[in-house]
Amino acid sequence: MKSLLSCIVFFISFTVLSQDRVQINGSVTPPVGETPQGITVVNRTAKSATVVNDRGNFTIRVVAGDTLQFSALQFQDFSVVVDEGVVENRQLNVFISEAVTELPEVVVSPYDLSGNVEVDVKIIPVVSTDLPTKSAAEINPYNHTFRPDSLVSPPNAAMRSGMIYSGMNFANIFRNIFTSRDVTTTVGGDDDLDEQILQLHDDEFFQDQLNIPEEDISDFIYFAADNGITEEMLKPKNEMLLIEFLVAQSQKYKQQKANSPSED
Repeated sequence: MKSLLSCIVFFISFTVLSQDRVQINGSVTPPVGETPQGITVVNRTAKSATVVNDRGNFTIRVVAGDTLQFSALQFQDFSVVVDEGVVENRQLNVFISEAVTELPEVVVSPYDLSGNVEVDVKIIPVVSTDLPTKSAAEINPYNHTFRPDSLVSPPNAAMRSGMIYSGMNFANIFRNIFTSRDVTTTVGGDDDLDEQILQLHDDEFFQDQLNIPEEDISDFIYFAADNGITEEMLKPKNEMLLIEFLVAQSQKYKQQKANSPSED
């Protein structure tokens, strides 16, 4: 009986260990003339996400059987099912080819043991729009009042370090900005809000994925808040919508900074 119980415990332990996710390195190669920057990768099984950088690289934790969904403004969405080859080699290489027609759903698996996968998707035209050259903070300075409510949780450094990239560790900042715009009296000044913004400065999402320098993060947050963020985006269910929006806004923000005359 003891021997049987030992075998059962060993089998359960082995099964749990075999399900542990490992971090893999990924790359996305788009068609000629297209850029991989801004593509979001969502592990639909693990409910985690990351963003592809301008070199087409990303990292994410997976286990065999996970489904990774790739989405971007310029491409049709598609999904890749992770297999044992990807987990063993810790590598996933996605090569995107342009399809003639848009398919209702694109789900593929790596076709060799090296983790290579080729995807045919429809390229979606992206329309550029003219945006203001100044942020809301520059155009209309105002006092901010931060009042904790049921939607605002206390800072949690452990949570930030334990996740890949989650929009909800900075969604509250935008909520506070929106809320403070309607308040005419100030209790405690801007210190509470500024402190929360400063907490984001060590978040690699802004610096590594959006390429926003640390000294520009606060200004970029106000820029993004003034250029289309809605209350709907700040809901937990729309986390990836918020991330995609911030990726697009970061490119416009950097272009505006590059075109602005330098101050002596």
